[in-house]
Amino acid sequence: MRVVATAGHVDHGKSTLVLALTGTDPDRFPEEKARGLTIDLGFAFCTLPSGADVGFVDVPGHTRFIKNMLAGVGAVDIAMLVVAANEGWKPQSEEHLRILDLLDVRHGIVVVTKAETVDTETLELAQIEVEEHLQGSTFEALEIVTCDARTGSGLDDVRTALDRVLSTAPSARDVQRPRLWIDRVFAAKGAGTVVTGTLTGGAITTDDELDAGGHRVRVRGIESHGQPSGRGDPGARIALNLVGVDRHDLARGDAVVRAGQWRAVTTVDVDITVLAEAELKRRGRLTAAVGSGEHRVWLRRLDDRFARLRFDDPLPLAPGDRIVLRDSGAKRTVAGAIVLDVTPVRRAADAPSRLTKPLARRILEDGWVGVAGLDARTGMPADAARDLLVAAGGEGLGESIVDADVAAAARGDAHAEVHAHHREHPNDAGIALIDLARTLGLEIAQLDALVTSSPELVVDRGRVRDRDHATPRATSAAGRALLAALATEPFAPPMPGDRALARTLVREGAVVEVDGIYFAATAIDAARALVIAALRDRGSLTIADARDVLGSTRKYVVPIMGRMDSEGVTRRRGDVRIPGPRSGLATD
Repeated sequence: MRVVATAGHVDHGKSTLVLALTGTDPDRFPEEKARGLTIDLGFAFCTLPSGADVGFVDVPGHTRFIKNMLAGVGAVDIAMLVVAANEGWKPQSEEHLRILDLLDVRHGIVVVTKAETVDTETLELAQIEVEEHLQGSTFEALEIVTCDARTGSGLDDVRTALDRVLSTAPSARDVQRPRLWIDRVFAAKGAGTVVTGTLTGGAITTDDELDAGGHRVRVRGIESHGQPSGRGDPGARIALNLVGVDRHDLARGDAVVRAGQWRAVTTVDVDITVLAEAELKRRGRLTAAVGSGEHRVWLRRLDDRFARLRFDDPLPLAPGDRIVLRDSGAKRTVAGAIVLDVTPVRRAADAPSRLTKPLARRILEDGWVGVAGLDARTGMPADAARDLLVAAGGEGLGESIVDADVAAAARGDAHAEVHAHHREHPNDAGIALIDLARTLGLEIAQLDALVTSSPELVVDRGRVRDRDHATPRATSAAGRALLAALATEPFAPPMPGDRALARTLVREGAVVEVDGIYFAATAIDAARALVIAALRDRGSLTIADARDVLGSTRKYVVPIMGRMDSEGVTRRRGDVRIPGPRSGLATD
């Protein structure tokens, strides 16, 4: 199903036309029927001659209800602009057209209604007037159809024109990032909270775990076109029965999204289009129509093209989203905005030069960019966002993407540091990974990915070395023999016959020297695990307890426990040890 929104001046016959096409009166409230005036959004469905299903969102035409009109058109990409032949182009015809223009709605039809209430000449003049006003807008090339909904004249032409639009308009985009701006919330008897809206960006299925206005919810049921369905597709008007939230906790303007896929932001940088007849101050308070909601926002002009918007409450926005800005005091639409950046730079003065660059280049300027969260920053699926950055000159390194020039410079710095370490410490296996990361200002995972991408460097036993550097002594025949000897009695090792080799293995990290006694590093690891397990069971240990736990003698247990103290695994209190901060156990 596709969704079509109506637009046009009050009393030009939008609701009457929808009723004639669908058999359903979109005016839902008694006061609307009594006054013949649409106040809020109305909804109806029908099947066109081609067999295509279409849903209508009927909007109010009176200027006092422009807030509700904006709620109806915020998520659609097809519209039906209605102009009455007996009244011609009116102020709300113009404002509604400007709103559709700012929202970049490019598909639809224009219907000149009440055709049989005027003579042929007046009807022709009305059509000419409409064509003149459409000039320069997104509706300029759209088909104009005439009809009279009350007599039924021309309704088949309207249906045929709608069929043509639906067959030629691009399908609703599915980027696996569903978002439903809520336009109605109510409680259904026996079902609980129900929300409705036009779904965009991706599909929603029964039992999906989602976020609705900041609340974690589960989809209990879905209706589309008034019929139960296990799935709602993008472009369709759907109703969701939600579990996990009370209807009073949701409102029109809230969004239903997949948790983790969107950034709920309060500040965005935008490309702004000011209407020709409007005045927009450098700074000011405005009303922003986003999706189905109306939100208060502070605007700051960054230059003649760009602006920064700061919302009172966070909204799930992404680059490409369109916003309509209104001056609530003057009660008029003043501008439209396209979201460019949902992670704007802190200093507003730096933003304009950044915003002139493509999205991918702006993101790459942030340095090491995590792949996780790229979908929220770009409004694209994660894989597509990654491809976008790589195409813009990025290089994938582990779980990050980095500008290729930045990555090359970092590799060069790493090479230089490693080679310098080899010159100064020829007997070392390499520079410690943590030390090199600190020097380069990188995280361990980032450095590991960088080294992995370098054909000249390797990571071996927590150290980075040149690939051509001598093989660590620990893997030599003598080194393996010494480690095997120490392992025969791991907690009471024999004194090494080759002290120089033992000291080299200490530098390589394979051996640990404590108070002149050489333990295999694996023995210290095993001792640590045994001590922590004993502390978990007993709460504290004496040296005698530790001796029993390790099955060794005081000569070796004392230096081992001293090592545990220095690591923070234990803390000494008199003659006992209690858990230390590095034990992973609760400490007082």
